[in-house]
Amino acid sequence: MSDIQIVSFVAASLLIIIVPGVDFALVTRQTVRYGRRAGFVVLAGLFAAALVHASLATAGLSALLVSSPALYTVLRVAGALYLLYLGGTILWATRPRRTVPVAQPVPVGAGGAGAGTDAAAPVRDVPALDEPHVARRSFVMGVTSQLLNVKVVVFYVSFVPQFVKPGDGAAARTAVLAATFIGLAVLWWACYILLIDRLQPWLTRPSVLLVIERLTGLILIVLAVRIALSH
Repeated sequence: MSDIQIVSFVAASLLIIIVPGVDFALVTRQTVRYGRRAGFVVLAGLFAAALVHASLATAGLSALLVSSPALYTVLRVAGALYLLYLGGTILWATRPRRTVPVAQPVPVGAGGAGAGTDAAAPVRDVPALDEPHVARRSFVMGVTSQLLNVKVVVFYVSFVPQFVKPGDGAAARTAVLAATFIGLAVLWWACYILLIDRLQPWLTRPSVLLVIERLTGLILIVLAVRIALSH
């Protein structure tokens, strides 16, 4: 492959990577809500699933999947349902809830100012990443959404082969290009996660976080509908 082809592949890959999609929504939401460690856990899931896709494409199995209308439809519908589930779950968690004020006990001998300060202390109800279910769910989100993404399958079947000449060594060249694409994607998402983490003090304000949560849910549902209606 010539230098021009390499540059073209890298440039096209970067354009594909930075276009917002499912991975963008999930990485952003988890990083904002739980911190950069959660973002990197999602990235680890995306990376693991990307390796599976790359391996299947190198072995020629992805082409068989795309050529089978039944298998392709099953994967497309499964991916759409999973995104619909994620989006619906996130939106449901942001629904307005009625809260009943609970009287705060006043310690004996405490002054009015001190009691008021304690009662007004904000309580952070966002689970820490140290909780096993948060890290596990973040990883599962990355793996499952990427594995069930038919667009990723089509990418490896239609885009990568344009830069690979058929014949001996085609599988090795496909593997190299797939690894290059994955490396670029990991680098991009790592930089993006660190950027989001720098903005987290502002992004985690209750009003901003609520908007991000609802937007994420809506985006996932819209993407699910688009995938379900695509052919």
